[in-house]
Amino acid sequence: MGSYDVVVLGAGPSGSTCALLLARAGARVLLLERARLPRDKPCGGGVTLRASAWAPVDVTPVVERTVYGARFSLALGPHFDRWHPLPLTYMTQRSRLDAHLARAAADAGAELHDGEFARDIETDGDGPATVRASGAAYRALAVIGADGANGLASRWLGARETYEEAVALEGNVTVPAAIMDEWRELVGLDLGGLAGGYGWVFPKGDHLNVGVGAWKYAAGTLRGKLEDLCRRYGLPAGGLWGLRGYHLPLRRPGSPLVRGPVLLVGDAAGLVDPLSGEGIHMAFYSARLAAEAVLTYLAGRSPDLSAYERAVARHIAPELELSRHLHEAFHFAPPPYVALLSRSEHFWRLFCHLIRGEVGYQGLVQMLGPLRPLVRFFGLLARRRREVRVASALGRRPAASPIAERL
Repeated sequence: MGSYDVVVLGAGPSGSTCALLLARAGARVLLLERARLPRDKPCGGGVTLRASAWAPVDVTPVVERTVYGARFSLALGPHFDRWHPLPLTYMTQRSRLDAHLARAAADAGAELHDGEFARDIETDGDGPATVRASGAAYRALAVIGADGANGLASRWLGARETYEEAVALEGNVTVPAAIMDEWRELVGLDLGGLAGGYGWVFPKGDHLNVGVGAWKYAAGTLRGKLEDLCRRYGLPAGGLWGLRGYHLPLRRPGSPLVRGPVLLVGDAAGLVDPLSGEGIHMAFYSARLAAEAVLTYLAGRSPDLSAYERAVARHIAPELELSRHLHEAFHFAPPPYVALLSRSEHFWRLFCHLIRGEVGYQGLVQMLGPLRPLVRFFGLLARRRREVRVASALGRRPAASPIAERL
């Protein structure tokens, strides 16, 4: 049986970041990845400037496009373009990004086993854990679950069933050079036409990635919405390839992050931004917090990994909660917000500051000034409306609420 300080499950952005930082600090690290690298993952492949700032290595070697602007539309209506003089988002493909990060982790000293997956985790209280994998069994002082929303670790901790869920459907389309050139530095965002989500067009090196996302109860609408999005932007819906759907886990307050010597990061922890549906930023950020907590634990300066829970509660949870309020407020009545993006230079600059990481959600809400209470109020209204719709879709009677009666 192999013995390590840390076994990391999953070589996505969060897992490879953990492995790299821990190995760089001198820990003996095993990084297990189910698939052979490079491998693709369902993901739009956008790395915002905010996310890239937390990456453990430079991501520009795998960047295929740099985005400076956005083409907005409301429910597939007329569009308008907005531009920023500085980069907003890097476009890559997960096959390239993940392989790049895993190589960096291996170069830092982590032992990478791709094509090998964990079958079970066994622990004895807060003591060492045994990871039983497809190739062998491994003993570790700590295990980091970075194996995604449907992975072993989140199920083992009992976290998976506590998450809310959104769903997405994406595909790729090959277009003539003139259309690729039009989208070279531009993303498309269709807002207000999906239940709690949006449609997107993301430029890659030689094709466009097109997708739609929504709350899980609206999953049955996604295929038609994706085809409508393609037609709206003049893209051949019949030419979609690589079509795939996936779940977006959204952590609720109180969802478990740590159990004994095992902790969760990234999508496995449900750390997806509710407003944008983006997970790479929180993957990098949570990995850094996790690596710090694990190193403190390995050094004997902490009896357990609870420091990670406290760090998430302090640094990540408030941002996700504000993102949730903004998300619910926006989807209660999208047209005014889209109008502001179109007409207000100040509102557009706030959007850019957020994407570039120059301000977080807490700073953004502070900038809204007297509108802050309205954001929370309409967010609560929208959340209740969604609960009523979900109950209706499931054939259940929603709990009585004065707010629900008005919706």
